[in-house]
Amino acid sequence: MKWPGVNEASITAVVTGGALMVSAILPHGGVNGLKLCPWYYLSGYPCPFCGMTRGFIAITHFDLQSAMELNPGSPLIYGAFAYMMWASVSALRKGESEMKPLSKILYISWLVPTLAVFSLMFYQRIVRVLLL
Repeated sequence: MKWPGVNEASITAVVTGGALMVSAILPHGGVNGLKLCPWYYLSGYPCPFCGMTRGFIAITHFDLQSAMELNPGSPLIYGAFAYMMWASVSALRKGESEMKPLSKILYISWLVPTLAVFSLMFYQRIVRVLLL
């Protein structure tokens, strides 16, 4: 079902803008005990994405070092959110309902390190723990 006035660019702007706005509103260091991960609750071990919310908050508050300590992948995902927010708002300002496709070189330049970082964290946080 299509809703009038709702399109790809507006949905992307709301989702990415909402995540970035919440990370600006929440206090840096004030959510250190926050553990929302179902994997963590079931196993007692962090998943590759644990620390991502706190990492987003740290980046928004200009503390990249803490973000890297919380989750080394958070700057990569934050960058993707910031780019998607910018691209969606740019499309909406031009009156377009869809965003322009990302260049292949830029996409691969983001995808390769992102897969490498999260694969390493998957190994460190899950595989290595299960093998011990």
